[in-house]
Amino acid sequence: MTINFATSPAPNKTFRLLFACLTIVGIGNSMLFAVLPPIAREAGMPDWSVSTIFTLSAVLWVLTSPVWGKISDTKGRKPLIVMGLSSYALSTVSFTLIATIGLVDHFHWFALFVGLAAARSIFGAFGSATNPAAQAYVADTTAPEIRTREIAAVTSAFAFGSAAGPALAAGMVASLGLLAPLFATSTLAVLGAISARVYLPKVAIPPTARQSAAPSSVWRLAFNASVQPWLLFGVVLSAVTAVMFQQISFYFMDRLAVSPREGATLTAVSLALGALSQIVAQLVLIPRLNLSPRWLVVWGSFITGLGAVLTALGGSFGVLCVAQALVGLGFGLARPGFTGGASLSVSQKDQGSVAGLVVAANGAGFVTAPLFGAGLYAWVSHQAPFYFSALILFILAGYGMLSNTLKGPPMAESPPDQPGV
Repeated sequence: MTINFATSPAPNKTFRLLFACLTIVGIGNSMLFAVLPPIAREAGMPDWSVSTIFTLSAVLWVLTSPVWGKISDTKGRKPLIVMGLSSYALSTVSFTLIATIGLVDHFHWFALFVGLAAARSIFGAFGSATNPAAQAYVADTTAPEIRTREIAAVTSAFAFGSAAGPALAAGMVASLGLLAPLFATSTLAVLGAISARVYLPKVAIPPTARQSAAPSSVWRLAFNASVQPWLLFGVVLSAVTAVMFQQISFYFMDRLAVSPREGATLTAVSLALGALSQIVAQLVLIPRLNLSPRWLVVWGSFITGLGAVLTALGGSFGVLCVAQALVGLGFGLARPGFTGGASLSVSQKDQGSVAGLVVAANGAGFVTAPLFGAGLYAWVSHQAPFYFSALILFILAGYGMLSNTLKGPPMAESPPDQPGV
C-alpha cells in the first residue's frame, strides 16, 4: 500500500513503528560505547583500535548519509529505511559473532580488529540510510502545521534509545557478561528490520523532492554561505564529544582502577545519566528557555565544557556521573541549536538535503577522534583528552557569542535529533 498525504495521513501506528526502529538503533549505538572498550581490553586489542573502528564507520557515514537522503527522493522512503535497518542488523549480528570468537581466543588481536572494523563499516556505509529517509517519510505524511512536531517526536527515538542502551547494558554485563548486550542488540535489530519490511507502508514522493534529487546538489548546499557556519559548528561539536565518548570507558577503568567488566557497568550507568540529561534538555528546557539557535549552541558548548573539566578532575564514581550529566545537558542544548540553525538557513525544498548534511556533520567528529582522543590519552595523560575537549568547547562558545552568521529566531521546541555514529 502507498500512502498519499493528499488523501490519507500516515496512521499513528506507522509513527510508532518508526519510533521503535530508531530506538533500536539508538540502543545499539550507545551500548557499543560502553562494552567495546572492555571487550578490546579482554581480547588484548590496543586502545587505539577501538577509536579506529568507530572512525572507519564514521568516514563512511559522513560520505553516504547525505547521498542516501537524496536517493530516497527518487527510490522511495521505505526501501531506504528497510535497507538501512537491514544493514544495521547485519552489521550488529556480524559484530557480535566476531567478538564472541575473539573473546574465546580464536583470533589474533589484529584479525579481530579487522573483523570488527569490517562489521561496523556495514553500518556506516548502509545503515546511514535509515535516519534521513525516516525524517523525510514523516515530512511526506504530515500536514505542514504539525510537521516539525511530528518529525521531532519520531526522531527523538534515537535519544531515548541512547538513554536506555547504557542502562540495559549495565544490568546485562553485571549478570550475564560482556557479550550479553551485543546479543540482545542483534536480536532487536533483526526484529526491527523485519517489522519495517512487513508493516511499514510506502509513501508517495512529493514532486518538489524529485525536482532536486541530484546527489551532487547536497554537497553544493554544504558550501552555501548561510549553511556552512552551522555545519562547521556541528563538525567541531561532534569531534569533541566523540573524543570524550570514545575514551570515557577506558577512563573509568583506569581512573577508578576497576576490571573491564566493572568498568563496563559503571560506564553504562554514567552514560545513561548523560543521555537522560540530554532528553531533559531537549524536551523540557528548550521549549521553556525560548532561546535562539545561536544561544543554544553557546550555552550548550559552555555547559559541555564544564562537564569535560569535571571529568578530568573527578576521582570518584559520583563526581564522574555528575560530569556526564553536565555533558549530556550541554550536548542536549547545543546539538538541537545547530540542527535548528541549519534548518532555518535554507528554504523548504532543501530541508531533506540539509537534514542529510546534519547527519553527516554529527558523524564527522568520529573521523578525528583517534588523533585527538586516543593519541592524547595514550601519549600525554588520561586527563588530556578531556582538558583538550573543554578548551575547544569554550572557544566554540566564544565564537558563537561573537559570530554574526549564527543567528535565527527563538526556538519553541527541539528540532529533530540527528544522530551520528
